[in-house]
Amino acid sequence: MHSLFGRIGKRTGIWLLLISLVMLCVLLATLCYSTEAANHVVINEVCSNNFSVATDENGNYSDYVELYNPASVPVSLSGFSLSDSENELQKCLLDSVIIPAGGFYTIWLDGSDGNSVGHAQFKLSKTGETVYFSNNRGHIIDSVEVPELRYNTVYARTKDGVASWSLQTASRENSNNESKECFLIQGEAPVLSAESGFYGDAFELSMDTTEGCEIYYTLDGSNPTPDAIRYETPIVIRDASVNENNYSARNDLKVGMTYIPPFVVDKATVIRAASYNPQTGSMSEIVTKTYFVGFESKEEYNGYAIASLVTDPANLFDEDYGIYGNGSKVSEMIANGESPSYTDSNAMNQGKEWEREAVLQYFDILGTPQMDQKVGIRISGQSTRSAAQKSFNVFARDIYDEASVIEHNFFDDNIYSSIKLRNGGSSHEESKIVDAFLQHLSADRNVAIQASQPCVLFLNGEYWGIYNIRERYKEEYFVNRYGISEGNIWMLDAGAASIGSYDAWNDFKAVTTFITETDMSVAKNYAKVSELIDVQSLIDFYCINLYIDNKDMGFDKNIGIWRSIHAGEKEFEDCKWRFMLYDIDGSLYAPENNTFTDSVWWVENFDLMDEPVIKSLMQNEAFKLQFYETFLEIADTTFAYERVHEELMKWKEAYAVQAVKSHQRFLSDNITEEDYNGYINRIDDFFKRRPNYIIGYLEEELGLGRE
Repeated sequence: MHSLFGRIGKRTGIWLLLISLVMLCVLLATLCYSTEAANHVVINEVCSNNFSVATDENGNYSDYVELYNPASVPVSLSGFSLSDSENELQKCLLDSVIIPAGGFYTIWLDGSDGNSVGHAQFKLSKTGETVYFSNNRGHIIDSVEVPELRYNTVYARTKDGVASWSLQTASRENSNNESKECFLIQGEAPVLSAESGFYGDAFELSMDTTEGCEIYYTLDGSNPTPDAIRYETPIVIRDASVNENNYSARNDLKVGMTYIPPFVVDKATVIRAASYNPQTGSMSEIVTKTYFVGFESKEEYNGYAIASLVTDPANLFDEDYGIYGNGSKVSEMIANGESPSYTDSNAMNQGKEWEREAVLQYFDILGTPQMDQKVGIRISGQSTRSAAQKSFNVFARDIYDEASVIEHNFFDDNIYSSIKLRNGGSSHEESKIVDAFLQHLSADRNVAIQASQPCVLFLNGEYWGIYNIRERYKEEYFVNRYGISEGNIWMLDAGAASIGSYDAWNDFKAVTTFITETDMSVAKNYAKVSELIDVQSLIDFYCINLYIDNKDMGFDKNIGIWRSIHAGEKEFEDCKWRFMLYDIDGSLYAPENNTFTDSVWWVENFDLMDEPVIKSLMQNEAFKLQFYETFLEIADTTFAYERVHEELMKWKEAYAVQAVKSHQRFLSDNITEEDYNGYINRIDDFFKRRPNYIIGYLEEELGLGRE
């Protein structure tokens, strides 16, 4: 028996040995084949103008080259290299790169030091350049002359590995077989016989273009292609308000949307036209015009500035790509019987990947054109992204046109690259003015505020309600408002670095640590604090928020601070942290509320006066007295009822008509002017009655009283 099992074991061992030898031979053959197969790797896709296509592992939007391995085995690129110079082929060595069978590999062209695998020491010009791929013998095995590329487009093989190339949408590390071709943009744009603006009567619009070209146009905001309407005879432009609703009839503007206006909304005619050259297959730049006809009889627009925002509908409502609509995740959840939240919608997405090209045209209160510019738009806000009427951030960038700043000075003579179209924030379903109005009232205090002005928005030609045009807290804001030199700003937004990254956060953390861990009753310690922060700015910020009963603010929420990085000659270049007002819509709940003891709703048994920084500073009698006197001053001047009432009536006059119309568009057709008066009256009543309560609460909290 033992000898039998022994013979069986020997035979099994021999077979295992033979199988192992065969597998080793196959592996060796594969490795040998892989070395040869590497010579068949090709450049498959090049992006030289990456605004938001993709990021590398560090979150940078660098240009890139994608390599493709057509072989059925993995390949090693040891000894291979990538370059933008035929005379210096080994600029980027690919020794550690292995591409799987039928796979892709990205080399980021970020001008790095070359020590990181997959990163090149050179960059490409977006105006056009040649890329070379060479093997371990120094032979160029592939190269491509990349033409000038528009942002977020690529030059790629029409299908993976084939010889033909075209301008396409990006498909990094995915097959080119599903990419869409992009038109070459060249040639003269068509000339339209009428400029954007307001017209009393219907008129005929004609278009003209270069001989040999054809004009295609759209009426729904979409980008014209040869699949659009071909222009042949003049178009009659009349009041479009009688047309059926399009975007206003959608039910995916918010999750759980139930209200759609039962009436036709006011409309403008939007024409987007481009010239097509059938010989070259190219399209010209798109011309966008907005025509308001018969609006002189619509009295509800008298005295209002009007903005027209136009963008391809896919940018807003495509299930996967659109920034405004609910999106595919919400659709899938509903199909599966789940209950989605607004946090599941596309509108919650942020960052450059969710910025879309648009055209913003602006007409002043007299209907005079003031701005016509290609811009980028993103959805803005926090919880208000759940609204059907959403806010927008607007960006001027040279990738859209030659302008890198907003071409109209909305706020004095200040120049900005970005503005906000705000739906009213937390008060968007009521007065629409709380945050903007309260900041306006606080303009005389030692805190930063964002200026605002009302305008009526038309989105792709359809009435989209009233908005606040607002300043944004960006570096340029502090350059404009405080004369700070560019590059000399740190700014923190609710504890997350907005400008200055970890350096800013670490500095502010050191300041708060010093305050909370040091005895502030000691004069020299408090004197040190006065060197680190603008104490009056902190006190103003706190007193304002306490007075207005803001229950949506804390040191980790809706708080903004800034300072100059380096000391300079200008007044505010003193390296002191200062405070900013923003998102203070969560205020004015009830005049009788004691905000000193009940103010931070998201933390149990905690309020603004429990903040460690404030508690520590209150140990200092000078600080406490300054706090007390400032609060009384703000109560007697900034928020004095007579002043507030007078200003509020002006704002009511400026907003009421369009706020009601906006609510009827987005909330209910039963909302009336009386309802809006109720929202305003509640604000008025708050300030009328607030002193009767808050001053007593102040004295109780601080143990101080008026003599």
